[in-house]
Amino acid sequence: MLGACLAFVAMQAVVAMARRSGMDTLEVLFFRTAPGLPFLWLGLWRAGHHLRPTEPRDVLVRSLLGLVAMSTNFASMRWLSLVQFTTLNLMQPVFVALLAPLLLSEHVRRSTWVALLLAFSGALIIVTADAAATSIPHSAALLALGSALASAFAQIWVRKATASDPPLRVVFHFAALVSVVSLSAGLMTGRFRGPPEGTSALEFAGLVSGMAGFGTLGQVLMTRAYAIGEAAPVSMVAYSGIAFGLGLDLLVFDHAPTATALVGAGLVLAAGVTLLRER
Repeated sequence: MLGACLAFVAMQAVVAMARRSGMDTLEVLFFRTAPGLPFLWLGLWRAGHHLRPTEPRDVLVRSLLGLVAMSTNFASMRWLSLVQFTTLNLMQPVFVALLAPLLLSEHVRRSTWVALLLAFSGALIIVTADAAATSIPHSAALLALGSALASAFAQIWVRKATASDPPLRVVFHFAALVSVVSLSAGLMTGRFRGPPEGTSALEFAGLVSGMAGFGTLGQVLMTRAYAIGEAAPVSMVAYSGIAFGLGLDLLVFDHAPTATALVGAGLVLAAGVTLLRER
C-alpha cells in the first residue's frame, strides 16, 4: 500500500505537469487509462476470467462513478498543489464512513461524527484560507472535494460489484469506459491533435508513460494490498500520501506548503486516526 501511495502521488505529479503544459482533461483521462487496458486484460486471461460481468449493472454504476471522480480529479490538478489535492482527496474515507450506513446498512459509530467534524474543518481551511493565500480558485478546491465524494460512492459500489465479479474485471471495465468516453468526447470537440504547443514529442511520450505507468502500478499494488491485509489498517497507509505530496511539491514544483495547508492536513490526518482507533 505504501508503494501504491507513492505511485499515485507520482501519477498526480505527472498529471499536474500535463495539465499545466496545456493537455486537456479529456486527453489526460484517455492517456491515463487506455495504455493499461492490455495489461489488465492479460491479468484477467492469466487468471482464467472472461470479460463479461456477472452483474453488469453494479459494474456499470461503479464505472460511471469512477469516471466522475477521475474527471473532477484531473480537472482540479491544473491549479492545486500536490499536498492540497492529497489532503482534500483524503476526505474520501470519511465520506465512505458516512455513506456506508445509508447504502450498506452499516451502523454509524460515534467516532464517525468526530472524524467528520475534524475532516471538514481541515478541508474548510484548505478551501478558504489556504486557497486564498495561494491565489487558487475556490472552484478547484471544490472540484477536489467533489472528486473525493464521487470516489467514496465508487468505492462503496466496488464492494457491491466485487461481490459477484473479480476485482480485476471491475477495474478493466472502469478503465475501458473512461477510455471510450474520453476519446469519443475528445474527438467530437477537436482534441487529440498531438502534443500541446511547446511540448516536444519526447516530452509528450514521457507524460503519457508516467500517467499510465504510475497509475496502473498504483492500481495493481493497491488491489494486492487489500487482498492480503485488513482494510482498516491498509487504508490508513493512504495518509502517507500527504508526506509524499509535500516532498514532491518541493522537489518537482519548488512549492513549499503554507502553514494553513499543514494545519488542514493535520486535521484530516486526525480524522483518519479517529476512524482507525474506533475500528
